[in-house]
Amino acid sequence: MSERVLTITPERLSGLMRTGKGVVLVDVRSPAEYRAGHVPGATLLPLDEIDVDRVMAKTGTTEIGADRTLYLTCHSGARAREAAERLLAAGRRNLAVVEGGTEAWARAGLPLRRCGAALTLQRQAQIAVGLLIVLKVIFGYTLHELFFAAAALFGAGLVVAGMTRWCGMERLMGMMPWNRAGKCPDDLPSASG
Repeated sequence: MSERVLTITPERLSGLMRTGKGVVLVDVRSPAEYRAGHVPGATLLPLDEIDVDRVMAKTGTTEIGADRTLYLTCHSGARAREAAERLLAAGRRNLAVVEGGTEAWARAGLPLRRCGAALTLQRQAQIAVGLLIVLKVIFGYTLHELFFAAAALFGAGLVVAGMTRWCGMERLMGMMPWNRAGKCPDDLPSASG
């Protein structure tokens, strides 16, 4: 990561947010992950939609990343760093990534806002791939042995996902209608960790 991107601990960010100084925090995870639990006050803008114009539109100001610090978070910090690099390449300089992301925020015992019991995309993909492999093996024994080859292809896909951190099944699950809505009703309470 570039030296120009600062990091901030969840505890320090929480303290800044309590001062009421208008901290702007963008969560770059998927809508499903956001609904499962996010930092109260965070604005959802998935990583695949990150660019300066969208950040300005979502935050309602042109100062973000220029005169005012833009704080970025995700699950563990990796996607937030990638978002920061994209914004740096677009000329924004005043950026800070939350160390350890939402996961570290929860570990610190800070409140999370939950909008339902949505599963993360990673868990949805694991369930889908596991189910498909089981079905392919059953079909291989009962219908035709070529289904075993299809099961092997899913296994190869898991190897690629593990080596490259790119998972086609997660992308596919992210396109499902239940994973696209990032709205979180205003009347839901915050919950600790």
